Amino acid sequence: MTRRLRPALLGALVIPALGAAAYADPQGNWREYNGDKTASKYSPAPTVTKDSVKGMKVAWRWPMPDNELAASNPDLRTWVNEGTPLAIDGILYSSSPMNFVSAIDGATGKTLWTYDPRTYDDGSPPNLGFLSRGLTYWEDGDDKRIIVGTGNAYLIALDAKTGKPIESWGDKSRIDLTKGLRRPVLREHMMVASPAIVCGGVVVPSVLILDSFAIGRPPLQSHAPGDVRGFDVKTGEEKWVFHAPPQEGEPGNETWEGDSWKTAGSMNMWARPGCDEEAGIVYLPLSTPANDFFGGHRKGNGLFGESLVALDVKTGKIAWYYQIAHHGLWDYDLPTAPNLMNLKVDGKDIKAAVQVTKQGFVFAFDRLTGEPIWPIEEKPVPQSTVPGEQSSPTQPFPSKPLPYIQQGATEDDLIDFTPELREEAKKILNRYHYGPLYTPPTTEKAGTLLVPGLLGGASWVGAPHNPKTNVLYVHSYMLPFATKLKKEIGSAYDYTGTWAGVGGPKGLPLFKPPFSTVTAIDMNTGEHLWRIPAGRGPVDNPEIKHLNLDRLGVPRMSHLVLTENILFLAPDGTYSVTGLSNRGTAIVAQATKDEPEPMLYAHDAKSGELVSELKLPGAAFGALMTYKADGKQYVVVPTGGAGVPAELIAVQVD
Repeated sequence: MTRRLRPALLGALVIPALGAAAYADPQGNWREYNGDKTASKYSPAPTVTKDSVKGMKVAWRWPMPDNELAASNPDLRTWVNEGTPLAIDGILYSSSPMNFVSAIDGATGKTLWTYDPRTYDDGSPPNLGFLSRGLTYWEDGDDKRIIVGTGNAYLIALDAKTGKPIESWGDKSRIDLTKGLRRPVLREHMMVASPAIVCGGVVVPSVLILDSFAIGRPPLQSHAPGDVRGFDVKTGEEKWVFHAPPQEGEPGNETWEGDSWKTAGSMNMWARPGCDEEAGIVYLPLSTPANDFFGGHRKGNGLFGESLVALDVKTGKIAWYYQIAHHGLWDYDLPTAPNLMNLKVDGKDIKAAVQVTKQGFVFAFDRLTGEPIWPIEEKPVPQSTVPGEQSSPTQPFPSKPLPYIQQGATEDDLIDFTPELREEAKKILNRYHYGPLYTPPTTEKAGTLLVPGLLGGASWVGAPHNPKTNVLYVHSYMLPFATKLKKEIGSAYDYTGTWAGVGGPKGLPLFKPPFSTVTAIDMNTGEHLWRIPAGRGPVDNPEIKHLNLDRLGVPRMSHLVLTENILFLAPDGTYSVTGLSNRGTAIVAQATKDEPEPMLYAHDAKSGELVSELKLPGAAFGALMTYKADGKQYVVVPTGGAGVPAELIAVQVD
């Protein structure tokens, strides 16, 4: 199957190189959720060295302003604290799980102001509960604004100096994202978790639409479409709408058989997009059409599901697109913004968009035309035997870089520390239908084992890159998931899927270590440079403690931030495997306080060598960031939530 690619529609636009201003501020600011609009998660921070991090210490702790509200109102369920602050001129701007926005003195941790959007007036969002990953900052001269997206599907513009709503923006400071859609959506089925991006004066929000099924409720008869909209940053006026799925007469509509495009939903952009300001392009990482695991009602490849789509940010028109997975059946959403890098490949300068995926691939494109930098081959994959399903006969496999995680499952991949553990692992594996990557969901046995699991591989934490060296640091972890289809009666879908994380014997993972890794990739060549375990891992498990093993990697994701000399890594506090209900809400029960202790690790960015470590007061749950205030460099770790008090922990690292 040929790749799905559109020619550029930017006409004769002169496109300069991506300027230095697009990257993290050399003055020590952290202006964007991902550090900058290129998603580098990088700050030069020259004072942070292998010597300085040996003395890193907690400088201050800041409790989230909605902790008391959450504790006294158990019906207001919060997700873990994934809120990563911004830093501008020594002031941090933070969002809490319930979308409280605060300004904080970056040197002392003192609160300057707090704004309460009263998101809780609409009750808890279903399944996840309240969740916020961060904020958006924009300035034009003295006009400085904070934009917050809420759990009840609003965008709100605030004055960054005072925290007061900007009444002239939208409808009295707010844009209601449930309005203006071509199909109605319940407020409880939509939320804003990842912060919007401002690109070329246009606010492009990331919207999470319920794409599976609420726990304890029957399947939805339809899901809202995943349309992406752009709004004027100064007024809040809607500028354009990108339709997902595409409407009749639009590019990609032909990939939906029959009239399925009229009813298909989701394929929304819940991850944050990327932005090339000078080219005037915004890059949309899109997700799987509903429902995630069965597509008999949406036959065809189904653009723009699981696609990277480049839009002219002024018009919303397609510049180019590439579908990463055809007719998705695995919930392999594109989980993070593409890394925008200026590469030199075989002596040729290439402005690149580099997309990491849950599947364990890195896809690299010319970000102006969409042409792959290295060949991508359509290869045959296993086919579904479920009645009514028509899975895609092929899927795209990039030739470079090589995968950074195990793909698919065989007996040879099973844990084998001892013969007894291996035999138990075989019994667990044989409960499931398993095979290579893209083995489709089934009704048989205990379901199909997805490897990597539907949380990745790479995940929403993203992948830092150094814009000087073009080294990409990809974190991945191995948590297989089982998906099983069940027959539905009286539903819009013939089948729906359940899913659950799958562990191994005696509290250990099912497959061989490392259980999570960081892989350094030279994106000028596409070659792997080194790979290290991410964290210590379960080396003290009673079944293997006697083996005196070195670091194995924690069996869950980790959060990364990069400086010129040091790669910081904090393992996530999520339990590695729990009993899950049909949507998996229980995957986060609470912040762990052991197995292992919450840590911040400092690695040599050039070699991966572990240089230093610091025990933290709480485990990380949100993306790390770094900034400078009063001449000192800090790394901030979001912790807590989901029943544990949420905090920001600032660590001095120079």
